[in-house]
Amino acid sequence: MASKAQQAWDALNERQRTYMTVLYDHDQAAETARAQDAAAGYYDDTPASVWRRIDVVTPGSKLTSVQRALARRDVRDDGAGSTLQALQRYGLIEVHDEVVETRRGASRTVQATLTRAGRAAVRAGTQEPGRRRPGELSEYAWERLVRLWRADPGTVRIWGYNTEAALVTRPKEPYAEGKLGDYRITEAGREHYRTRWARYAVLYPDVAAPDPDGGPEPWPADLQRTLDRMQGAIEIAHRVQWAAHRRMEEAHRDAGRRPSSQEGAADAEWHALLLEQAEARAALALAHREQATKDAVVAIRRYAHAVCAAYAASVTGSPASEDLTAAVVAAADAGRGRAKVKQPPLCGLHRVDTAVQEAYGTLAGTRTRKRPLPKQMQPGPRSVWRDFTDPPEHDLAVRRLLELARTVASYVDRGALRRELHPPAARVAAATAKP
Repeated sequence: MASKAQQAWDALNERQRTYMTVLYDHDQAAETARAQDAAAGYYDDTPASVWRRIDVVTPGSKLTSVQRALARRDVRDDGAGSTLQALQRYGLIEVHDEVVETRRGASRTVQATLTRAGRAAVRAGTQEPGRRRPGELSEYAWERLVRLWRADPGTVRIWGYNTEAALVTRPKEPYAEGKLGDYRITEAGREHYRTRWARYAVLYPDVAAPDPDGGPEPWPADLQRTLDRMQGAIEIAHRVQWAAHRRMEEAHRDAGRRPSSQEGAADAEWHALLLEQAEARAALALAHREQATKDAVVAIRRYAHAVCAAYAASVTGSPASEDLTAAVVAAADAGRGRAKVKQPPLCGLHRVDTAVQEAYGTLAGTRTRKRPLPKQMQPGPRSVWRDFTDPPEHDLAVRRLLELARTVASYVDRGALRRELHPPAARVAAATAKP
């Protein structure tokens, strides 16, 4: 039988789920920011009932981050809207709607706060990892312990009062020992790592922690280096494109200068020679820019096909080995001459499937926006900085392909999606069971 949280999620329509997902992302971002501040020694005693409030509508014409996120998902709502009111009736959020006085007169402000039931419903519906239990390390503290494990018997820097307390002062037997910020792992730390590794693999899939029993890496380092190099090739091609475009505009500006009426024949001849050189420089820079643009398109295609192949392997759970790296490289080489990619498979995680399938639908033309983006989010004219403009944009298909590649890469990076979908099954059941 489905849990109460899962039933609450199943009762929502697609629009309401989108609202809940966006609000949940903002709620967790605020929670993470506070945790990072606390780890760095900056404390704030503001109650959760205040800092968990999320701005949905604010006075003036500026869109809130919630409205922008909804607009990108083709969801628009004026004011508080019936959707927020429905979610409040379900007990998933609390809506704070009031009219405030501004310089332009009365204006409406709407804030929303996720309830515990609301956060539980989103986690159940999107298969978000559960919350850590008392005695378990935070994600940052676990990442530090992973570094200590990797560096053993070397030392690692530990930053932040809370992190040092979690690893050194709070446990009965410290997980790390040292002084002046440099610490090495203790036997208690090794034992905690070995016994709780499977649990943390489920709780923090973004942290690449090696198997304490020496099992194969869930995401080959060589594969990640290969994907990073392909991404770097795009950045290098774009930098070359920008540099060539700037040289071309400089040459055009030099070629457009007019000689002074007081110049003599020799000066006029010298000026004509300079103009001829400027035109030649402009033509050469244009050729370089066009070649860099072609190189960027090829790099984008290779990268898109590579990350999509890595994504499919993460979903299916293909063995992480040199063969996987070779398969990803082969997919990149095969796709260098074509923009079409295979549709990424569904992974079962709502937040991932929504983003990836929307990006693919936009590329394939099967997903069209019902209404245009708000005018505040419409792309503006080409920027001008000190008389220099941006180089021409890629074709729409190439831009959409790059957006798909970036979306997919954000989930497969460092093997996070693979670890989340295929945790170490042999020990996860025992590690995740409540004591």
